[in-house]
Amino acid sequence: ILESRVAGNVLGPPPYGMETSDIEYPLWFQGTWNAVSTTTNVQAPCGIALFGGNATFEKARREIGTTLRYQCRFLPINNSTKMIADRDYNIRSIAKAALGENSIVDMPLVTPNQLTAIVASSNLIRIDLVVVARRQEHVNEHQFDCSEVVREVISAATNNKKAQPVLKEIETTSLYTFVEKSSCIRCRQRSATFLLPSQSDPLQLRMWQLVQGRPVDVRFYDLMYT
Repeated sequence: ILESRVAGNVLGPPPYGMETSDIEYPLWFQGTWNAVSTTTNVQAPCGIALFGGNATFEKARREIGTTLRYQCRFLPINNSTKMIADRDYNIRSIAKAALGENSIVDMPLVTPNQLTAIVASSNLIRIDLVVVARRQEHVNEHQFDCSEVVREVISAATNNKKAQPVLKEIETTSLYTFVEKSSCIRCRQRSATFLLPSQSDPLQLRMWQLVQGRPVDVRFYDLMYT
């Protein structure tokens, strides 16, 4: 299922639900890795207007070919051969690389199914992530696929009643291959952003009706872990 969603760039909503309590990676993920993520494509399946407009789309397209370098870590579950991602470490590392050294002000909640981060932008913003779907597939001893769908809520960190929170769901699917000869991991990754309906924002509700379950923002990445 997961490989077909990436290879076929499937534009329908994910067909899976919450299948595991956390993603359990193979033993070959154990340890700390240097990660290089390269943006390979950016698409607007529902049109540029629903992507966010010309300026937003062109800014995203300029990221094609650019790389992000960070570290990530995977830890064993109770000394077993199954690994889980060190979410606190990994998210802080990615945020520092993407947004700056001091971008994460606080992370008061980090669990496999829910995360809250206070991020320094032009103003302090609060990002809440709730996992609503998860699937993993052990293809063979050298291939592992996994996917999570998170509901993202971005709001003002201060009590600003005028600012409406931004809601969306993001499906991130990763197809991993362990290259035993060079002891590295390669990954093809697809990120698809879906709109959510709003009862308080008529425009957001109308946009959600227009897309008919399709993602508005689809991005592809090539990753290398060494």
